[in-house]
Amino acid sequence: MLLSLAAAALLNSTATVPLMSEDDLPALFVAACLDGSATTNGATPIDFNALPSALRTRLGHPSASKVWKLRASQNAYLYSLTYTERGWGPNSCGVASETLPIQRASAAMETRLRGVPSNGSYTPTEWLDPKLGYRALTTRVGGFTILQINTVNADQASTPR
Repeated sequence: MLLSLAAAALLNSTATVPLMSEDDLPALFVAACLDGSATTNGATPIDFNALPSALRTRLGHPSASKVWKLRASQNAYLYSLTYTERGWGPNSCGVASETLPIQRASAAMETRLRGVPSNGSYTPTEWLDPKLGYRALTTRVGGFTILQINTVNADQASTPR
């Protein structure tokens, strides 16, 4: 479900590629975070601390991180994070963008998770599936639209939300 090593290798390619548009970001999220098969090139690996402070604050304090600045006209990032002390699961994978409309992000997430076309939501949305072991969300925080999926702890999977 989360970013695979093969996808990470593809992201590190230095080939000259066109800029990603905001329309490409939901598909990148699905490929990297849900399928583990990202095929985009031109992303630059960066340190977690190089993220804009508002985004970094939202993501907390991971014990391990892989972060890429995407080759896009706006600030956009792909991240795979691991937490040792976090209430809702040890792994997070997501895409954050300054210009992606939350409705478009929500539509992509819901379409993929539910398997039926969706128009999305203009408000932050969360999906929880304890049987499959994930908590997914689209939200807008710190000037960024975030598409993110997290693993769910086993003890949390049985707790109604």
